[in-house]
Amino acid sequence: MKIKPYDAPHIRHPESTRTLMSDAIITLLFIYAMAFYYYGLRAVMLGLVSVAASYITDILCRLVARRKLNFRDLSPIVTGMLLPLMMPAAIDYSIVIAAAVFAILVAKHPFGGVGHNVFNPAAAGFSFVAICFPDKLFTYTLPLQHLPVFGSLAEIATTASPAFTLGIGGLPQYDLVEMALGNFPGPMGATNILVILACLLYLVFRNTVHWESPVFFFLSAGITAFVIRWIASLGATTPTSFTTLLIYMLYELMSGIMLLGGVFLLGDPVTTPKRDWSKVAFAVVAGIVTMLFRRYGGFEEGFTFAVLLMNATVWGFDMLGERLASHVRRRRTQ
Repeated sequence: MKIKPYDAPHIRHPESTRTLMSDAIITLLFIYAMAFYYYGLRAVMLGLVSVAASYITDILCRLVARRKLNFRDLSPIVTGMLLPLMMPAAIDYSIVIAAAVFAILVAKHPFGGVGHNVFNPAAAGFSFVAICFPDKLFTYTLPLQHLPVFGSLAEIATTASPAFTLGIGGLPQYDLVEMALGNFPGPMGATNILVILACLLYLVFRNTVHWESPVFFFLSAGITAFVIRWIASLGATTPTSFTTLLIYMLYELMSGIMLLGGVFLLGDPVTTPKRDWSKVAFAVVAGIVTMLFRRYGGFEEGFTFAVLLMNATVWGFDMLGERLASHVRRRRTQ
């Protein structure tokens, strides 16, 4: 009999890694379809270049480590698809490639490859280029403006996103209904609010994403945004109304990569806790940390930095979750 060792905690999941990744790819294809509608063929080409860079880097890392090639591993494809969706459609191809290479070369394989990485590769890749190229990563083109696949983009009109306006204390003037339909400047795959929510429902139905992670993350982030704005308004001559605070909260959740990241990055089964109550606690803390990064961090978009910080604490949430599970089991046998 051959015994295969697996890392603790030993919790069974009815789905294989390939099935989980396949579900993610299917939903991301719908988001790319909307990006194509708003920005043209360049959005699709960015995705193809990113996937190619991720997959080639993954193969090279396996060859260097003298490990068997695993063509059934779809994780580099998911990482490659996610990275451009978090960036503006006018981003340089070289920046997308740099993010993909960093995600696989630094954040994935040094920790043992698929199933062993401590940090979410897509979050790490985005954070890397955000630090290196902030001026290009947070300047967005207007939607329904088809961009040339290659060539100069100097004449393309650009603008700031609602996330930037919120970061400097302002209130975006975009209609919330139009934002739900994706008609506002932002990352090319993160503005399609209704499509992302539909993808979330599919992933939850398929049990690819546990509903606790995104739901409690969005609740925690929304409440934190509400409280931060309320505290900031206490010293004002005219206090901010409850309705305005709710509008601020909705803008916070709908701008930047909050929704996209909350569905596809925070719900990553490898870099999140295993127990349900651990997932809830993790999501609540992640929501608070994310909003603190967004409001007091040095970058317009602090979600990925918050995710990386939370990834480093997963072991603590798992440990507390296992202790709580053991305590519950002992109480039941008494």
